[in-house]
Amino acid sequence: MSALIATDLAKAYRRYEKPIDSLKELIFRRQYHEQFWALKGVSFRCEPGEVLGVVGDNGAGKSSLLKLLAGTMQPTQGELTVNGRVSAILELGSGFHPDFSGLGNIHLGCAMLGLSAEQIAAKVDDIIDFSELADFINQPVKTYSSGMFVRLAFSVVTSVDPDILIVDEALSVGDQHFQKKSMDRMMEFKTQGKALVFCSHSLYHVKELCKRAIWLDKGVIQAQGESGEVIDQYNDHVRMQNRLSVASPVKSVDKEKADKSQLTAYLTSATLLRPKRVEDDCVVYQTGDTFQVKVMAQKQNSLAIEDVHIGIIIKRNDGVQCFGVSTVLDGVALFSGDEQNELGVVYEIPDLNLLSGHYSLEIWLIDTTSAHVYDSMLSCCDFKVRQSGTEVGLTYLQHQWSAPA
Repeated sequence: MSALIATDLAKAYRRYEKPIDSLKELIFRRQYHEQFWALKGVSFRCEPGEVLGVVGDNGAGKSSLLKLLAGTMQPTQGELTVNGRVSAILELGSGFHPDFSGLGNIHLGCAMLGLSAEQIAAKVDDIIDFSELADFINQPVKTYSSGMFVRLAFSVVTSVDPDILIVDEALSVGDQHFQKKSMDRMMEFKTQGKALVFCSHSLYHVKELCKRAIWLDKGVIQAQGESGEVIDQYNDHVRMQNRLSVASPVKSVDKEKADKSQLTAYLTSATLLRPKRVEDDCVVYQTGDTFQVKVMAQKQNSLAIEDVHIGIIIKRNDGVQCFGVSTVLDGVALFSGDEQNELGVVYEIPDLNLLSGHYSLEIWLIDTTSAHVYDSMLSCCDFKVRQSGTEVGLTYLQHQWSAPA
C-alpha cells in the first residue's frame, strides 16, 4: 500500500489588487480577485521506505505541495490519499508559540500531533536530549536563534514515530553537527520502512538521499522518476536560464548552400555518428561513451585543401566552453570527399568524460593561421550527457587515492 497517492492535485489562491478588495468582495458579493494556480494536475506516489525528493525554483509550488501533504491546507481540486501518521517540518517554527518556553512548545507540538499526556511525558527527555537544548529549554522560544528553532522543531516532529515524514528546506539553517544528526535520523526512518518527502535546494543531497524525485515548475510537474535523471533535467533547465548567450541551432545547412556558394569555402553538414540513444529528438550519451561527429565542407578550385581546417568547440547550454581544438593545432589535414572540392573529417573522442548536462557544438572553418574564418556554425549538433554516478562538476577526471607518505 502506497504511503502517499496524489491524483491531479491543484491549489488555487485568491489574489487581490488591494487588501480592502477582500472586504468589498464579502459585502458586495462581487468578485474582486483573480485566481492564481500554485499547483496544477500534480500526480505521484510515495511508497513506504522511499525517500521522494522535490526540487524546483522559488515560486514553483513546492511549499504549497508540502502543505497539502502535511494536511495544513486542502486542495482546490484533485485527491490525496495518506496512509499513516504524517509529521512535517515546514516553515521555521510553525506551530510554536513564541512566548511559550521550549518545554511548553514540546508539549504543545506533541499534542497537536495527536499524542496523549502520558505519551508526551514519556518522550520529553528524548526530545530534549536530541535537540541538545537542555540549557535553554525553559526559555521563551522567541529568544531562540533560527538554528535552535530548527533543533526543537525537528526533534518534536520526529519523536512521534511518524509513518510519513515531510521535511522542507528549513533544515538547512541548522549547524553542520545537527544536520548530520538529522540526516542520520531520517535514514533510520527509511530503514524502518517509513516514507519521507524531502524538499531541498541542495541537489547533491536530493541525488544522494532520494530514490526518486519530482521537478516542479510553475505548479506543474516537469519531470518525475529516478532522482539522478530528474536532477540532470533540472540542472539543464537552470543552466539554460542562466546562460550568457546561446545562438539558435542551425536547422539545415543544405538550404544555405546557394547563399554560401560565393564563399571561398563553406560548411555543408555536421552529423553526430552512431548515437546509442535518442530522446525527444536529442542524442543522449553516457559518460565514457565514444563520441563522433562528421563535418563536411566545400571549397572553390582556387583554394588548396591544405589551407582549409576545422575547429570544434564543445559548449554547455549555459555558454561554458568545455573543450576546443582544431585540425591546425593537431597537425591533421582534411580528407577529400566523394564530390569535387568536397572535404571533411570525423572528430572522435574515444571516452567522453563530460558529466551530465546539455551540450552543443561550435564548428569553425578556418585557414592555417586560425585567424581567418571561412564559415561557422555557432550552435549545432545538440546532445545530452548522462552519468551513472553522483560526481559533480563539468568533466570526470581520472584519479586515484593512496595512503599519505
